[in-house]
Amino acid sequence: MESIHLKSVDPTSQDLLRIAARRGLELSWERYEAQQPQDGFQRSGLSCAFGCLHGPCRIDPFGRGAANGICGIDRDQMVAASLLRLSLNGALEAGVSGDGCAQAANMLSRPQGSVEELVRAAVGLGVSAFKASGDSTGVSGAFKVGYGVLAGDGPVIGVCGRADEEFVAALISANGPGRVVSLGDWISVGGELLPFACSSGEAELAIASGCISQVVCGAGADPAILAVCEQAGVPVGVEAIDTIAGATDFVPQPGQVGEGAVSAPGDIAKGPLCLIGGTDMPQQSMGWLASELPGALAATGQNVAAWGDAALWATKAGTAGVQVLDPVRGPWDACEAAGPDLKGICFTGLSGCRDLATALGAAASGARVCAATPLPVWGSEAVCDALTEIVGEAGGEFAHFDHPASADEILAWFG
Repeated sequence: MESIHLKSVDPTSQDLLRIAARRGLELSWERYEAQQPQDGFQRSGLSCAFGCLHGPCRIDPFGRGAANGICGIDRDQMVAASLLRLSLNGALEAGVSGDGCAQAANMLSRPQGSVEELVRAAVGLGVSAFKASGDSTGVSGAFKVGYGVLAGDGPVIGVCGRADEEFVAALISANGPGRVVSLGDWISVGGELLPFACSSGEAELAIASGCISQVVCGAGADPAILAVCEQAGVPVGVEAIDTIAGATDFVPQPGQVGEGAVSAPGDIAKGPLCLIGGTDMPQQSMGWLASELPGALAATGQNVAAWGDAALWATKAGTAGVQVLDPVRGPWDACEAAGPDLKGICFTGLSGCRDLATALGAAASGARVCAATPLPVWGSEAVCDALTEIVGEAGGEFAHFDHPASADEILAWFG
């Protein structure tokens, strides 16, 4: 546990990491460390994404092994196809359908298309995913976030994923307000957001605390939640629970709560605007970028807005002057509000394909976008160049790193 400060910047979260270790609970951080070093072929995009099933093939990035796939494609086509598959999955997650998705699937069924054509198709799907975010139904209203929402008498039910609103409303009615909390997902019931026990990256810690008596998982819930519940003996399901799990070494304090409210699209600040958003990622200390960046930018007189886990961390930290945006519509609404005054959008973490597609789409719609999470495109200089050129045609910028970016690097990018 000597590296505990590298896992989270929050002292309470660090305490919960120690509690989890004493209880013998294996969390995502341990699984992440066990995966090191991660597959360099996948990380660089040099593991084939085509669907021929003759492989899977991979290409040696150092030129000492295979230089082509079985079908004959080279490293540039392989990396471009990896990017296209991720973007296609992201567009499908965003609800995009039609010819663009069908054409991309066809391009991936057997190797076909130049590097430029594959990258252009990936970027086009990203634009569709970005536009789809503007068509989504947003959330609004005030919310609370922090381990303090777990304080009080009676069992606490944690909800994660896309849970059915009527069912969650019934849980609130049966258990009382404040006794049903979100484990990091933005869940609206009757127009009001559930209080957040934590960000999505802290969900396992909230369960390890012993303060969660029951967990209800909706669609898309993180499998890690089920894993830690099984280890900790926390029931998952809808059966009534009337006892508290009873941790003896963690007592949440009511004051450990930040309060915020989601800004309506029409209330987003005009003028130069910096956006910070995304999800917690194991490559970075939890809450680090989300805590450092908004305050540093606001201190220079910038308008700052945040969404997703980054917004929760900024709210917990009480960072002054940071607007909270809808977790899905946020970048779209901010681009619409700020227009040419938008200074940039930083995704502190890309939790899945939809985030990647949205980031690509925002950049290809004319915004400056930075992704702090490494992308699997660094195995091909040609793909990186094509991505820069295609995004630049729309007046946008897509900055990305071959390593987890530091706060100083991102602040320098904002300029």
